[in-house]
Amino acid sequence: MVSKGAFYGIVVTLIALLLISSTFAVIYLNEYQLEVSANQTHTNELDLALSSYRSLSGLYNISLSEDYNTLSLLATAVANLNTSTPAYQTAASALSSLWAKYQALAGANGGKALAYEVHMLVDFGNGTRKWYNDTAVQPGWNGYVVTLVLMDGNVQAVWYPQYGEHFVTGLGGVSNTQTKYWFLLTYNKTASWQEAQVGADQIQVFNGTTFAWAYCPENSSYGPACPLP
Repeated sequence: MVSKGAFYGIVVTLIALLLISSTFAVIYLNEYQLEVSANQTHTNELDLALSSYRSLSGLYNISLSEDYNTLSLLATAVANLNTSTPAYQTAASALSSLWAKYQALAGANGGKALAYEVHMLVDFGNGTRKWYNDTAVQPGWNGYVVTLVLMDGNVQAVWYPQYGEHFVTGLGGVSNTQTKYWFLLTYNKTASWQEAQVGADQIQVFNGTTFAWAYCPENSSYGPACPLP
């Protein structure tokens, strides 16, 4: 049999262990509650950050949309201004760089600029040919604006408002002479290359449009006297 002294000792020991366990339980419970509170704080901060991000992303997209519309207006102005006016010269020189910056911004936002892909060939008539393949252009641009943008504004032209046309006299620093001129060529899968029947301003650009500029002598029919591409 267990003596009374031993029994009381066991009881005291058990009570002490119970008190110690309860103390640790309270400590762990307090720490758990602190962790829960800290996690809730972090969750609230994350929700606030996500809300701010969505708001900023929305404003960014609105800004991109406004930039896109501004580019459309600028392209329209270039297509209808006299080439000798300061406004035209400013717009022509800025359009190419602004379009490139817009595409970069749209890409940085994880999106893609609303654009058509076109193909333009420039044949300088001396064996030098330069292709602008799979080039992104803004829907609504015509052949003249596309040429102006791809040539970084390095286009000489005379504006004829009565026809709504630009007569291109120089590309990439190469100008018309008394014996050589810049001719506009169009391409389709049926007829291959042929001299354009309209000016660059009248060419409506769509996804996959292909055209070329060739620097050639003139034949008796006032067409290009050089092999077509």
